[in-house]
Amino acid sequence: MVAWGDRDRWAGLRDGSQCPICQDGRPLGVLAESPVSWVASWERVACRGYACIFAKRHVVEPYELDAAERAAFFSDVVAVARAVEALFRPVKLNYEIHGNTIPHLHLNLFPRYVGDPFEGGATLGAESHALHTPEDLDRMATAFTIALRAPGGHP
Repeated sequence: MVAWGDRDRWAGLRDGSQCPICQDGRPLGVLAESPVSWVASWERVACRGYACIFAKRHVVEPYELDAAERAAFFSDVVAVARAVEALFRPVKLNYEIHGNTIPHLHLNLFPRYVGDPFEGGATLGAESHALHTPEDLDRMATAFTIALRAPGGHP
């Protein structure tokens, strides 16, 4: 974790010159992509069905995207949320944008369930309380790819 007090490191993360996503060319765990975003998830997650939508262009805040990119990014968020809803049937979806450790725009999508470890409160994304099987990740990749290709984000 990078402390904001390390000004040079933080400046490099913010301007993209030291951004690990930009350096690698994409985030880890990519399951699907559109022209403006990548959608990723991993085996160990806070909540089953968790997905993270990353902007392809390095920006820190949503308002740094031009109007068309911003509309497309949030359309992708909605498309992925619909796919997560269809696959996992959560009782609620939480949408969170932070960027406190990696300031490359990404939105965390946390499906919430009755009895989940965070019930009645906020999620702690760094905690792993759920496991995606390889089959889950394959189903998610297929559903996200279909959702992102559909006009208006509708499969």
